[in-house]
Amino acid sequence: MRRSKLNRRTALRGMLAAGGAATIPLPLLHSMLDDSGTALAQDGTALSPPYVTWFFGNGILPGLWRPSATGTGSQWTLSPQLEPLSEFKSHLTVVSGLEGKLVRAGVEHPSGSAAATTGAPLNGNSVRAASIDQIVADLIADGVPYRSLEVGVTPATPNGPQHSLHSVSHRGPNARNDAEYDPAAVFARLFMGATPSTDDAARSELARLARARQSVLDSVLQDGAKLQQRLGAADRQRIEAHLESIRAIEQRLQGAATGTSSQQLCSAPSAPNVGPDQRSEAPPAVNTAMAELSTLALSCDLTRVVTFMFSLPAAHVYYRHLADDMNDDFHDTICHGDAGDESSQPRVDTGVRYAMRCLAEFLGKLRDLPHGNGNLLDSTLVYVTSDTAWGKTHTAQDWPVLFAGKAAGRLRGDEHHNFEGENLSRALLTVAQLMGSTQMELGEDDGLATSPLAGIAT
Repeated sequence: MRRSKLNRRTALRGMLAAGGAATIPLPLLHSMLDDSGTALAQDGTALSPPYVTWFFGNGILPGLWRPSATGTGSQWTLSPQLEPLSEFKSHLTVVSGLEGKLVRAGVEHPSGSAAATTGAPLNGNSVRAASIDQIVADLIADGVPYRSLEVGVTPATPNGPQHSLHSVSHRGPNARNDAEYDPAAVFARLFMGATPSTDDAARSELARLARARQSVLDSVLQDGAKLQQRLGAADRQRIEAHLESIRAIEQRLQGAATGTSSQQLCSAPSAPNVGPDQRSEAPPAVNTAMAELSTLALSCDLTRVVTFMFSLPAAHVYYRHLADDMNDDFHDTICHGDAGDESSQPRVDTGVRYAMRCLAEFLGKLRDLPHGNGNLLDSTLVYVTSDTAWGKTHTAQDWPVLFAGKAAGRLRGDEHHNFEGENLSRALLTVAQLMGSTQMELGEDDGLATSPLAGIAT
């Protein structure tokens, strides 16, 4: 029997007992695809690779970040600071040697953040151009509920009024997209039809559902049962796994919203409560929640563009949960104050490796979700960068740049390329062209790039 073909926008709908409507979008199912698995069944539209900017503040230790050899496959090995990403080596394209040519004395972090995401210098306290995520959104965001989604793990903020310190997503001058740091607010926006509002409102709505002993999913079960009658076994299993993952997130967030224990609310007593980071420490549980929510948003085509701000430029973050000696301001005391050179600041190394472990968790969630003929990591382009190279002296050379994922075959993966002294903006132009842009230049002034990085694209 020929399977039923579904519209990509098919969703499960219902009414909440607590009031309001619930809409649960679906992941990409086999029944939504053509026989090749590369285009939508209904109109033949080719699948667009999702895009993510994954940003971490305060830079790296270049001597421990840069792999010792270039090449592909067995020709190169991961550096010590990239070792947390070892299980994803086949999906990594490491780019070394780039220089942030827009970095200016006295405003190193703001100008570095702008260089790494817009390719243009600052105009006073603001950026002068749209950031790369918004350039990509112009290419691929038509027809999705959210043009882009901006989430963050910690709101730990830097000193200074520059917009490029407080967000790395910008629609243009004086038009930044601030991240949402409360997982409950992101959940409410994605799955409960909520518009961006206060954190308290999102937690209140989840708490109301918890008191009513109701899940968002309870309201759509009838609609889901009807849909599953039309699907093959693989798609039914895919929907069941999708709904289970949403329920697990919801249960943890409801526990955080009510202040009660997860054992009182959840069938799985080990599920943690997840509220926003209120101690400026980028806790693992918040990273997990934001990684799950971002992955679901991409999988369900709620958005095709995510900016994931692990930490802001020059963030005064405290990684006190990592070790007894990490209870200091990572920017002021550890990066700038600790003795050592580009290979020997142990506490900086601890912080960078933690950021990479958190990135690995996100990549793992992308890999674990089926998408088209492969998984979501195969299909996605993740651009990873920071606001400086070596944080202690704000160096502009050997800027950290990674491309993770294979962008639906547009990247090979498992490669290290060196472009000694080349303009950082060439990485941005490479991203734009990988995502389908025909533009031949990107950036302004010293940040102008007129050619992409050679040999990166397939």
